[in-house]
Amino acid sequence: MKMKKIVLVVSMLAVMLSLAGCGKEAEKGFDYDEKELTLLAMDYFMYYASVDDDYYDYYQEAGTNFEKSAIKGIDQALNNDKVGSFENYNKYIYNSGTFNPESVDASFTEGDGTVTVTVVNEAKNRDVEISVQFSENPEYFMTYAELDAYYTDDVLESLVAYNTGYDLESFLAISGYGTSANLKATLIDDELTKQEIDKYIPEEMVVSPVYSKGELMKQAGLNTAIGMGTVFVVLIFISFIISLFKFLPAITAKKAKVPEPKQEPQVKKAAPVVKKEENLMKDSELVAVITAAVYAAASAGGLATSKDGLVVRSIKRAKK
Repeated sequence: MKMKKIVLVVSMLAVMLSLAGCGKEAEKGFDYDEKELTLLAMDYFMYYASVDDDYYDYYQEAGTNFEKSAIKGIDQALNNDKVGSFENYNKYIYNSGTFNPESVDASFTEGDGTVTVTVVNEAKNRDVEISVQFSENPEYFMTYAELDAYYTDDVLESLVAYNTGYDLESFLAISGYGTSANLKATLIDDELTKQEIDKYIPEEMVVSPVYSKGELMKQAGLNTAIGMGTVFVVLIFISFIISLFKFLPAITAKKAKVPEPKQEPQVKKAAPVVKKEENLMKDSELVAVITAAVYAAASAGGLATSKDGLVVRSIKRAKK
């Protein structure tokens, strides 16, 4: 049972890896001529490495992205990296008829519709790598197709007769072209050159110094030391800040207390003394007086008399 599980897991991993490999296709550049691209990269590098200050300022401010990248890379290599004078590539460019890309240290990398050629230049103090990224120029191929359709055998016959006075066959034999296809290719290349239509468009140039393995290891160790040192310094600083927290209670306790405002004692106001009126007579006496008054009033009108025949004529307040 355990073996079955292991086989199942391995099978699932194999399927996942195969699906991942199928999902990502290899990047493809375009069909190119190694010799042509290598010579173009060398030519562009030699041109921008030899510009004077006026052209340098112009390319830096108003140049294309490729021109800005070329000027920036060459300037950093000369002034920051101190690589010294560059190797002169003119010996390869002017002898392009016998140039072999394998005679120089060149490599090619294909991308998504691009091809990057990297050439090593043997500078005085330190070698540099020049990487130029190219893409195809659609205008070139459109114009090439139009010219290829235009230069038929009849047109070639007419051009040869008009310019040399020979027929096409005789001209091919004495000129060294050999075939009409070679003559057509030469005429098309001349026309494209006249119209300044390049087959490949340079997009970016990167110039970087070449370091030995020892220098790379040294630089990597230095970067690691700086990074770890920075981390330890920050940790020590944080620990120091945390250690100061124990003094906070003592500091806050020493702060002067703000004296509270003195409150004046409130004088209690004496409650008003309500003088009770003296009860001059008792309740029973009051009832007797009121009763007598009622009877007196009734007797005066001849309305009522008491049972014992007593008649109240008047009531006077007794002085005590």
